[in-house]
Amino acid sequence: MPLDPASYVSPIWASTIFTNKVVFCTGGAGSICSAQVRALVHLGANACIVGRNVEKTEAAAKDIATARQGAKVLGFGGVDVRRFDDLQGAVEKCVKELGSVDFCM
Repeated sequence: MPLDPASYVSPIWASTIFTNKVVFCTGGAGSICSAQVRALVHLGANACIVGRNVEKTEAAAKDIATARQGAKVLGFGGVDVRRFDDLQGAVEKCVKELGSVDFCM
């Protein structure tokens, strides 16, 4: 559901400060991390969020993508960050689909 940008980002930031940047966020479906990713997406970034719960992570990615028209927000569920192979696979998929990782959260 689209949110009023005033609820998650300050107008002090330049609206394109993160254009062409990619953020990779573990726990991106949670309340704090999703708000941070939403703000970065609003300011131009594309994002990849990962989490253990597939449905919750994919739904959060779709919701965060409403922060900016044309935003690319990927949600990879079934990722346990305590398992190196899970995390490595998610990073590789993110780079393959979005081109890079510029910021990690």
